[in-house]
Amino acid sequence: MVGSVAEIKQNTPKSGNMYFTLRHGQSENNALNLVSSNPKNTYHLTEKGKGQVARSTKAFAKQLKGKKIDVIFSSDYARAQETAEIAAKTLGYEAKIIIDKRLREINCGIFDNRPISEYHAYFASLEEKFAKVAPKGESLTDVKKRMTEFVYDIDAKYKGKNILIVSHEYPIWALFAGVQGFDGPKAVAMRKGNKDFVLNAEIKKLDFSIIPHNKNYELDLHRPYIDRVDLVCTKGHAMKRVPDVFDCWFESGSMPYGQAHYPFEGKKKFEKNFPAEFIAEAVDQTRGWFYTLMVLSTGLFGKPAFKNVFATGLVLAEDGQKMSKKLKNYPDPMTIVDKYGADALRLYLVSSPIVRGEVLNFSEKGVDELYKKVISRLWNVYSFYDMYGQQQKVIARPKGRVTELDKWMLGRLDELVAEVTGAMGKYELDRAVRPIGQFVDDLSTWYVRRSRRRFQKPDDKKDWELASKTLAYILMETSKVLAPFTPFFTDALYKSLDQKKNASVHLSAWPKSAALAVLKTNKKMGVMMAEVRNLASIALAKRASLGIKVRQPLATLTVQSSVVGLKTNKELLAILADEVNVKKIVVKANVEGIVEFDTTITPALLEEGIVRESVRMVQGLRQDAGYEPKDRILLFVDSAALGDVMKKYEDLLKREVGAKAVVFAPEAEHLDAYAELVLDQDRIWFGLRKA
Repeated sequence: MVGSVAEIKQNTPKSGNMYFTLRHGQSENNALNLVSSNPKNTYHLTEKGKGQVARSTKAFAKQLKGKKIDVIFSSDYARAQETAEIAAKTLGYEAKIIIDKRLREINCGIFDNRPISEYHAYFASLEEKFAKVAPKGESLTDVKKRMTEFVYDIDAKYKGKNILIVSHEYPIWALFAGVQGFDGPKAVAMRKGNKDFVLNAEIKKLDFSIIPHNKNYELDLHRPYIDRVDLVCTKGHAMKRVPDVFDCWFESGSMPYGQAHYPFEGKKKFEKNFPAEFIAEAVDQTRGWFYTLMVLSTGLFGKPAFKNVFATGLVLAEDGQKMSKKLKNYPDPMTIVDKYGADALRLYLVSSPIVRGEVLNFSEKGVDELYKKVISRLWNVYSFYDMYGQQQKVIARPKGRVTELDKWMLGRLDELVAEVTGAMGKYELDRAVRPIGQFVDDLSTWYVRRSRRRFQKPDDKKDWELASKTLAYILMETSKVLAPFTPFFTDALYKSLDQKKNASVHLSAWPKSAALAVLKTNKKMGVMMAEVRNLASIALAKRASLGIKVRQPLATLTVQSSVVGLKTNKELLAILADEVNVKKIVVKANVEGIVEFDTTITPALLEEGIVRESVRMVQGLRQDAGYEPKDRILLFVDSAALGDVMKKYEDLLKREVGAKAVVFAPEAEHLDAYAELVLDQDRIWFGLRKA
């Protein structure tokens, strides 16, 4: 079985010949920068050129390591023949130099004996020289045909010979392209931007194998060319291609141009949009629709009908069986859509193995999980912003100094954009969706939670404005990133944020990926924040084991960390301190158990703890009463033992619970809610109503 061009080359009969090309040395026309494409011209090698040939062939003789050149072929131009004669003398070649007109210089027509710059200026590009012909001249395709034909002819005639071919720069370049089966663009690419493919007097080894080719010596694996190549197996027996069978998928394969009535209608529109960027269908279409599209398009247009293939797998019931109406082993899709929304179902499918062409055992639980973790949670973040944030007329990335928390979340956004963009570019949709859940979790359960005070009870108006700008920008960019996966939800989110009421998120530009240097900086911040969150988790677990409530402030927490930069980052340490409710964080290289609390509770710390417990209870009462965050209240407090503590922290209590006034006396009538807080042996009674 032959499955590639490389295997074709391996399985064609070999002549045993080795080929080397030699460009003539510097000639008089080279020195004058003149075109010389007429064999009647009398331009000879310069003295410099003769020296070039002598040196290169002398070095070449050493490379042969005792082997000899059996045959020398040369162009019929004077400069080539002189080069061949010097080479023959240096290499000890005594046989006749064979002149072959097919090896001559490209015919530049009317540009002969004119400056080489004029010839080059006649063409828009190197690639154009393969199709466009100078008046009375020939194209590079013509040169490629005669040069490659020459090698095919001598390969059939000679066996086991070392052959030197003396020619010119363009013909040698065309020969190397021809034996590879390259067209113009690929031939240009093999020059790698160099001015000359081969320098004066430079010798190159030419690797030659017979390949199927068309009349222009371009690789063509189709009939009749593939059948003109003799193939042999490893045992030397002849191999023949199995005849084709007509494919009944012909009509589907002709769809792109058949439905457009091309070329009789819409010619420009079709050619502008063909081939398609990608094709998507289930894996069973690889042998059906995908295949016939490829074959017919290649035959008609010389290229596939699509640039990328996206094959999906099959969806089975949760138990792994085929979905069956009779067995009723799957939920009604419309019921799923009605319950969770079409976006949740879409997101679930895109995140599953079917986008890799694998099987998916459908689970409603999976749809529910993604709906809650991504769609519902992200909408809750927006609702928080809408309720407490400053609405933005223009949403843009915050400039200037931002907090470390803002910087971290913006960095997470940059990472999300980079990961999703990279995966989408490779059509790896499950990989594109994978980081979204964690990002939304970070946004909701860490960034927003740690920013609540900045929004709900800001101490600094400018910081509130900054937090609002940051969250609005993150939500806007997130809506764009999620748009391909949750089109309806993200459109609603986008329109809710956009004060200009632009048409749709799907008409907005895709977010730009951050520079590599920015991503590296973001990664450092990410490492520090991850350490803060990890230490907070360990510390909270430690608190629980000690039986000390989180609302009870402690003096100091000593932590073990070797993360670079954390010890000196005051903002991050302040976040950690607030998260675990301590006054101070001390970072050391070694701490037994990783974290260590100072568990001494002073009277002042005890009072703060009592106030925090009181705030928590009153906030609960506000919820029980059905109050809105904007509602102001009258707070009634009564406690024989802790009344003085409540009075001491009266201003703090009012600010935290939204109270217009605090009345230190019981009130039994006209209350919307009331309850009693029990603290060890002491009690505090709270009641409230709207102010």
